[in-house]
Amino acid sequence: MTFEEVQKLVMSHVCARQWDKTKDPRGLAISLSLEANELLEYFQWSDTYIGTKDDMASELADIIIYAIQFADRFDINIPEAVAAKIAKLDKKYPVEIFEIKDKVEQDCRFLEAKKNYKKDTTL
Repeated sequence: MTFEEVQKLVMSHVCARQWDKTKDPRGLAISLSLEANELLEYFQWSDTYIGTKDDMASELADIIIYAIQFADRFDINIPEAVAAKIAKLDKKYPVEIFEIKDKVEQDCRFLEAKKNYKKDTTL
């Protein structure tokens, strides 16, 4: 199934229940965060995860479903948004940093790149 097919499936499900009219953006953003936190529960008290792959897949599906609804509400093209974000990350973290063999030097350069990058936000 393609991403576009998944988006259509989600929005068809949502629209059939009229959730596209009743769920506000704030609630969708909160739900995204809550579902991400439910996924974290599988890793909460251990270095290894608990639960099954199916359990985690279900939580990940919840996150994606809410993300698709959120994107629909704000007319965000998810593949375009992801591509734009990757382009920014390529500038923030040039691949050359990760080709450095000395782990200490690599970590130093990574932190320097992180520190020097100006986040583009209106907050």
